[in-house]
Amino acid sequence: MAEDEEPEEGAEEGKGGGAGKILLILGGINTLGLLGLAAFVVLGGGGEAPMSPEKGMEAAEMQAAAAARPGGAEGEPGPMMELGTLVVNLREPTGDRYLKTKIQLELDSEETRAEVESRLSQIRYQITMLLSGQRVADVQGPESMEALRKAMIRRVNASLSKGRVVGVWPDEWIVQ
Repeated sequence: MAEDEEPEEGAEEGKGGGAGKILLILGGINTLGLLGLAAFVVLGGGGEAPMSPEKGMEAAEMQAAAAARPGGAEGEPGPMMELGTLVVNLREPTGDRYLKTKIQLELDSEETRAEVESRLSQIRYQITMLLSGQRVADVQGPESMEALRKAMIRRVNASLSKGRVVGVWPDEWIVQ
């Protein structure tokens, strides 16, 4: 009887060995995959990603603004003009959040100063309307602030007929 039981135990052991081999193979494949991923990340991952159309337009706007500056991209900044302090309610469901900002406009030339001064109320209104339509999440963080700066430049330039504003620089930016 003992002899009959021994082959059965050996047969069961042979059946269990297949599952161990599968786990070993899967572990090896997993290790190779992780090594391949690590090599991809360390070696650079295939180069630079293609630029999206939005990023391309932003780059073109920045180049145009730099070219419009009196000294070019690396030159001296253009004449600055203080727009003053603006306090706007932000578009929040509770309605109790606001943004306080103090803005300076960088002009393309000194001649633009007279045009901006004559349209100061219109320019302040355009910027106030733009900012009051934003949520708290839209006015916080570097990407959001940069997008708002560009939108302010577009709005101000739409109000001008001769000169151009090449930069909008917030001196103060408080969200409460």
